[in-house]
Amino acid sequence: MPAIAGPNLREWCRLSRAQKNVLLILTVVIALTRLLALAHSMFDWDEGLFSLGVRDFNVAAYHPHPPGYPLFVAAAKVVHFLGVSEFRSLQVVVVLGAMCLFPALFFFARELGFDFTTSVGGAALFAFLPNVWLHGGTGYSDVPAIAVCFIACALLLRGCDDTRAYLLGAAVLGIAAGIRPTNLLIGVVPALLATYYQIRRRSFVAVLLAILIGGAIAGGSYAGAAIESGGMKDYLEAVRIQSKWVHDIDSYHNPYRPPLGQIAKIFFLWPIQQRQQTVALAILALVSLIHAIATRRRAPLLLFAMFVPFAILVLFQLDFAAATRYSIAYLCVHAVLAADGLGVIARRSPRVQATLCALFVVLFVVWTWPALQLQRKSDAPLVSALQWILRNAKPGELVFVHGGIEPQAHFFLGDRPNTVYYDEPDQISLLSGDAWVLDLKVVPGAHNWVWPHKRLWRVMRRRNFEASVGRASSVVVFGHGWYGDEGAFRWMGAESTTKLPVLRGKGKLRLRAYAPLDGLDAPPAIEVQLNGATIERFTATKSDIDKTWTVPSRKDAPNELRILTSGTVNPKARGGSDDARDLGLRVDALSWNPQQ
Repeated sequence: MPAIAGPNLREWCRLSRAQKNVLLILTVVIALTRLLALAHSMFDWDEGLFSLGVRDFNVAAYHPHPPGYPLFVAAAKVVHFLGVSEFRSLQVVVVLGAMCLFPALFFFARELGFDFTTSVGGAALFAFLPNVWLHGGTGYSDVPAIAVCFIACALLLRGCDDTRAYLLGAAVLGIAAGIRPTNLLIGVVPALLATYYQIRRRSFVAVLLAILIGGAIAGGSYAGAAIESGGMKDYLEAVRIQSKWVHDIDSYHNPYRPPLGQIAKIFFLWPIQQRQQTVALAILALVSLIHAIATRRRAPLLLFAMFVPFAILVLFQLDFAAATRYSIAYLCVHAVLAADGLGVIARRSPRVQATLCALFVVLFVVWTWPALQLQRKSDAPLVSALQWILRNAKPGELVFVHGGIEPQAHFFLGDRPNTVYYDEPDQISLLSGDAWVLDLKVVPGAHNWVWPHKRLWRVMRRRNFEASVGRASSVVVFGHGWYGDEGAFRWMGAESTTKLPVLRGKGKLRLRAYAPLDGLDAPPAIEVQLNGATIERFTATKSDIDKTWTVPSRKDAPNELRILTSGTVNPKARGGSDDARDLGLRVDALSWNPQQ
């Protein structure tokens, strides 16, 4: 009989009637709290890709992104077959996984050798971590993937002296790998440990069967993904492209990535921007590890060792901006070891330890509640913007969509005419000014949707909290003679050129500006030209300028606006400032819209 942390694994997993009642009640209650995290809509890039994959799985077309997460999408497809929409189908799978987190981690901790109170407390702490709770109501694969991985690890640990559990654990680990391949890095330690004991028992057939079963499930999942993606060649090419992206952008090879020490703090100390609580968990986990080393307790050390391979991958290869999601896979270490650390502090008094764990859970619940409410009760700004387009834009009207939400736009807009752009507005202005523009920022005069940068901002990936929809005519390209955007205004020198979009018929041009009369010897002469023709020439006798003109637009090329002023001010030359620019006009608003 193998000894991992004591004489008998089965003895540790036998529960009294009272313990079973506590476990059952907590399982049901925590499962119901997962419903409070159900997102009102999709939010981020990966959810759009997964939803497209449910609609039409093709990894070569990034439906979803490589390697395809085949069993996650397959499970959602089964739900979708029952008449549930694509995104809601993903949510069903994720919520079911979230409901399994608590019991799965409990039994995993018990198989490691932790006592009942530590196992319950650690599993509850993990379930109520803000990122675990919130992502448990979304369309990402992280939560169901780690739930299945917990089950696989528990079975493999039981498989040290139980051949049936060993074979079943190999199968479940294959399923976990079919959801997310990184699960193999977590399952490798219990798999090797169980295999070692099976070999010691000369159960060679069981070892061979386990390899075949796990390999067939995981390998078959990705082989099926390749077949559904047009064949192995197209599939492998998509994987190669994605791998190059991860290598060049996400990993330590990116020269602009922060130093590894800073990355380690983000990933392992405060993946959630709730530093006091997460650092407290890390300190308690350290107490557990130190105590384990001093008393030669293997359970905390084994749990820590199991997640070291994945931690190395995270540190060197993954995108630190998505730490809040990637950390879900290993924050169970923080939670269980923190519960064990509380047990050390409580001198193994179950009541005191349970009370301390409960206080931490309450703290997390209170902190997370406002974020849950926002996610559950309102559409993400980008989804509100896309739905506005579906309701208000005519079917044939062109829509320019910011590249940061390309898959979400593809999912919602389907075959509607749309063009992706990124941060270069000239990509828009060269075509029709009557088109719509969906941007990921607040745009004055446009339809805007905003989520506040509060609790949810500190847990989810920090993007897509603002969105706007406006006409392309409102997009102007500042060219020669302009200084940088200073928020509410922009300065020009003595002369500036600006490109304005093409409009059908005439357009209304408005200029609201400030002339620095207090720094000039005489009021400046200002001339405004459009496409080489002078619209107006006037003398700025007042500092505040507000003018509107109705003028014809070009039909086949961008309009060129030229503004000239006869007087400029150099603040540094006048003294009292380090600003050495020659300032002609401060433009507070410049708009170009179709004539109504």
